[in-house]
Amino acid sequence: MGVEAKTKVGRNELCPCGSKLKYKYCHGDETKRMLCNRVANEHMVHLILQEQKKRGIVEWTYVCNVCGNGCDELKQSQIVNSKVCPECGSPDVKDNSKQESGDEDEEESAS
Repeated sequence: MGVEAKTKVGRNELCPCGSKLKYKYCHGDETKRMLCNRVANEHMVHLILQEQKKRGIVEWTYVCNVCGNGCDELKQSQIVNSKVCPECGSPDVKDNSKQESGDEDEEESAS
C-alpha cells in the first residue's frame, strides 16, 4: 500500500503520495515511509469497516430511529443532558450493543 513510483523520483521533487512534501522529506526517508504506510494501513482498515457497516455486513453500534443514520459514537447534546444522533440530533437512538447482550440473557433463561 506504499508509494511505488513507476519512474524514479528525484530527491527534491514532490512526493507522489500527495503530501506536498519533497520526496527526501517524505517517502525518501525509510523511517517516515514505514510510518506513513502504517498510518495508511490503519486508515484503510477504518474505511473498510465503514463500508462493511454501510452494506450491512457489520452492524453499527447505534442506529438513529429518526434519520436511520448508523454510528459508533453518539454526540453529547448541547441542550439536554443526553447523547444524540450526530447526523440529526435526535435522542431516539437504538443501542445495538445492549440488544446483543439482551439476546444472550433470553437464550440462557430459555434453557
